[in-house]
Amino acid sequence: MMIECRKTYVHVLLLLFASITTVQAQTNPSNNTAWPFDVIALSKATSFPEKQAPIIVAVIDDAFRTSHKTLKDFIYEHPTEIPNNQYDDDGNGYIDDVSGWDISDNDKDVSVPEGREKVFFHGTYIASIITQSAQAHYGEQASQYIKIMPIKVLPDQATNTYLKDGYKGIRYAIDNGADIICLAWCGGDLTKENIDLLQEAHQKGILVIGSVGNFNQEKVLPPASFPQVLAVSGINELLQKEKQANYGKEVDIAAPASQIKGAHPQKDNAFIKDSGTSPATALLAGCAAILLSKNKQNSPTQIKEALQNTSQTFPSNYSEYGGKMGAGMVQLTPAIDYLSAPNQRSKYYSPLRPKGSIYYDKNSSSQEWEIKPEGTYHGFTIRPYISSIKKAHKYQLQISVADTLWNEYPLSKLPPQLYVPASSISIQLINRPFKKKEYLRLYYEGTPIDSSKLYCSETKHLSAEKGIINDGSGNQAYANDCSCKWLISLPEGKRIQFTFDQLDTQANTDWIYLADGNTMLPENILGQFSGQQIPPVIYSSSNEVLIWFVTDASITGQGWELRYETIDD
Repeated sequence: MMIECRKTYVHVLLLLFASITTVQAQTNPSNNTAWPFDVIALSKATSFPEKQAPIIVAVIDDAFRTSHKTLKDFIYEHPTEIPNNQYDDDGNGYIDDVSGWDISDNDKDVSVPEGREKVFFHGTYIASIITQSAQAHYGEQASQYIKIMPIKVLPDQATNTYLKDGYKGIRYAIDNGADIICLAWCGGDLTKENIDLLQEAHQKGILVIGSVGNFNQEKVLPPASFPQVLAVSGINELLQKEKQANYGKEVDIAAPASQIKGAHPQKDNAFIKDSGTSPATALLAGCAAILLSKNKQNSPTQIKEALQNTSQTFPSNYSEYGGKMGAGMVQLTPAIDYLSAPNQRSKYYSPLRPKGSIYYDKNSSSQEWEIKPEGTYHGFTIRPYISSIKKAHKYQLQISVADTLWNEYPLSKLPPQLYVPASSISIQLINRPFKKKEYLRLYYEGTPIDSSKLYCSETKHLSAEKGIINDGSGNQAYANDCSCKWLISLPEGKRIQFTFDQLDTQANTDWIYLADGNTMLPENILGQFSGQQIPPVIYSSSNEVLIWFVTDASITGQGWELRYETIDD
């Protein structure tokens, strides 16, 4: 089941009704909406590509007001399909699909059902963010370079906003010439059929971009979780993770996601502001379309590489999400330069980037690189690509951990993939510089530690007659989504006394449970505690006590600590 990666359905309805006043009040763009373009370095074009076929961005979503002022000049039209002649002119199996197709209702009408603008707003909103990105770069000429293929995947009579036909929309986009597919939603299972579909898109040179989800969880939802989909998370105006945005090691890159302005289908000049990974995905799709418009020969892999290798790394206070928000925040102008000047690519390398590529050729100034991103890592996976290197056996690639040589390989025997178990590494290429057309690319990706298990995990068994138990976070805030247990087992005839010395958890949400015995049965619970008020001394009724600390996906405190000691029965 596919959903717009924003909120639950009930929340969506509440938000939409609340947004209508905003829509009516904002029929003209305000002056404070440019911050997303500023922070991603989306600047005016100083040169324009030679005339070529426009980049087609397929937006697969609920419905579209194609007459909106931000969309009307950008809607793609099949060149061989004659409008309204009730005939399949281009032989693609769809009659009169001049501008996209309604997959769910099986007709040519992708428009918003009359009177349902409050529910069917998402597609218009997402498509407009892409077109506004194009206009911010190319100005009045933008529609010559980028077009939107609207694909409707929600029935007109739908009672909720689940995009149940989302993957069928991908099929249409692949078959009808899309260059980029924007999936500003998440959900559905990665069945073999769906995996084959996404793999086919990649093999055909189509860049698929997906939203990771809006549940503030360390989890990337499908289809963004598929390796060949460019997975996008979101940041706010302070360049911090957008509160509701999902995160995880599968995230490829981040984009602005807070209060992003876009079109609303109520009127041709109506706008709203919304937040989440949906608008972040649309912004990234706009950037990718601009990059591809510069040179349509660039592959999805090259576009992804340019976006990641020029991204802005996150500051040190981002260590909680180290390696889980992608390579960094998208920076469009450097990405354009990266693709247009291959001999300058090495200058964009940053040791703080948790994933990306090391690129070395005859123009590179350094033969040594350090990978030391913020956060805590199990290790790094490295996948090399070697091009036209003569006498590759004479070059040595050395990998060091903490100033100690971990391993070295002749380039001729470099494995297709290797894993280095360390939180930071350094790489050095030994030998003379490369010759013309010789280059080495090392794609690397850090594997961050699961933050839910950062300080405590599973069940610890204790048998000492006294001791101290705490959440394990020290002077840091404890982790989200953790579930940790301690089982104290003492000799028969003993009881246990517990005294809390510290308690600071999210009240009524993150709990410490104490229960007699070795199971957390309701009738065995001695007490459950949260908030900041220190509990009274607790006494067990038996010689065994199970302690369980469980937290949700948001808001943490400084944690807790208690002392226990044995008393006679």
